[in-house]
Amino acid sequence: MKKIYCILLAAFFALPACTKTDIIPFTPETGNQLLEYKIVNVQGSPIYGAISQPDSSITVYLPFYLQLITLEPEIKVSEGATVTPVSGTMIEDLPEVFHKGREIKYNVKGKDGKVKTYMLHIQVQQPDLTLEEVSTDPANPNTYSINMDLDFDSFSFGLNGAGFAPDPDLIRVMLVDEQNKEYGPLNISTFNTTDLTRLDFTVIRYKEQSDPILAKLPADGLYRIRVYSYAKMATTKNPIRIHLLNKK
Repeated sequence: MKKIYCILLAAFFALPACTKTDIIPFTPETGNQLLEYKIVNVQGSPIYGAISQPDSSITVYLPFYLQLITLEPEIKVSEGATVTPVSGTMIEDLPEVFHKGREIKYNVKGKDGKVKTYMLHIQVQQPDLTLEEVSTDPANPNTYSINMDLDFDSFSFGLNGAGFAPDPDLIRVMLVDEQNKEYGPLNISTFNTTDLTRLDFTVIRYKEQSDPILAKLPADGLYRIRVYSYAKMATTKNPIRIHLLNKK
């Protein structure tokens, strides 16, 4: 009997201790919620956005290979609610959204008149954009210098890198001065579409064909090269020197 009692006592102490159960109160759905957000101007299945009600945000993940420049969203909201902009309103010029940070918001108004605002975030699954330096010596920008006097009617140079979009229409290249002011875009004369690693530029100074950028550049200056490639942006660290002497 004593042996059985010891076994029962050991089994009792081996049982796990009771823990406190936290009860999360139920939060009823409000009448001004955005319930579904999907992009429908794609082949195959639509792209659904991830909606966070606590953060009032929508996140859409775009595959890079689609290279969309507009989005057509289809939106569902709470019963009896309205949304502004309305479902189907196109989001135009995605590169501007990416590079200038244009905010896209949706206001959902319930039957009671209360409004909830959602912010749209677009994440592109795109490889990083990297640029090789044209001027190799950061202490001496004259290691790459373009002199354009009366003997020259154009100048050209090349830029190597990785992560360029395969469509040159999705690439913009600017010269950036020491005050971070942009000049351009530069004309892309050739583009290696095989391995997407090189851009070549030519700026012309003929009488009728003169590139508009020449009228904006000062006569002499240091410039970095900035590339916008779809949703990515990169700028060279080392400047190049450009002399535009005796501009025509």
